[in-house]
Amino acid sequence: MPVPSPVWIHRIVHEQNLLNILREGMLSRRAVTTTTNYVFIGDSELTEFRDKWPVGLPDCGNLGDYVPFYFGPLSPMLLSIKTGFRVPQRPQEEIIYLCCKVESIVEANLPFVFTDGHATDKLTGFYQSLDDLEQVDWSIVKERYWKNIDDNPDRQRRKQAEFLVHNKVNSELIGAIVVFNQEKANFVNQLLRQVGLKIPVYINPKNNFYY
Repeated sequence: MPVPSPVWIHRIVHEQNLLNILREGMLSRRAVTTTTNYVFIGDSELTEFRDKWPVGLPDCGNLGDYVPFYFGPLSPMLLSIKTGFRVPQRPQEEIIYLCCKVESIVEANLPFVFTDGHATDKLTGFYQSLDDLEQVDWSIVKERYWKNIDDNPDRQRRKQAEFLVHNKVNSELIGAIVVFNQEKANFVNQLLRQVGLKIPVYINPKNNFYY
């Protein structure tokens, strides 16, 4: 499957964190200042492990220095949130997608790296040239069903290919927001008016963003 144009990347956040993100931008673990209202939706053990995991390129620091995105929707992490596997179980409607274009990240001169699979897997390659986007398995990153099978035992790793932006992504670079239903769209639009941002909000396009 060819590299899409434009290249969209996706980050999932809890609705309660959205207002701060719209005001302050998306921050890396190193840059974030946790508040009492912050809702953590990840795997705490994996997150701590990632913070210290070195990026597989010279002089690029650790994963904790970056804001992580996926190249596609329907991540294994979202499924874990739905089922409560290794993370607190939450209704999917509480989860919001923040979507950016890689082209916008490049135009903003933000340092980035990307991978062809889960960033902490030893099989995974790291890249900085957009010419290497062809290393991403574009067929699997968009798929709803990604578990490993006998004749394709590397699907889950490749599904979790990441685009990592150093330190911070300003909210003005968010190109679209995806939500679960109309109620959440109304909620997000209210926050956007509150902070004076105009970002299109979509409700689960093609039924392909939530399990």
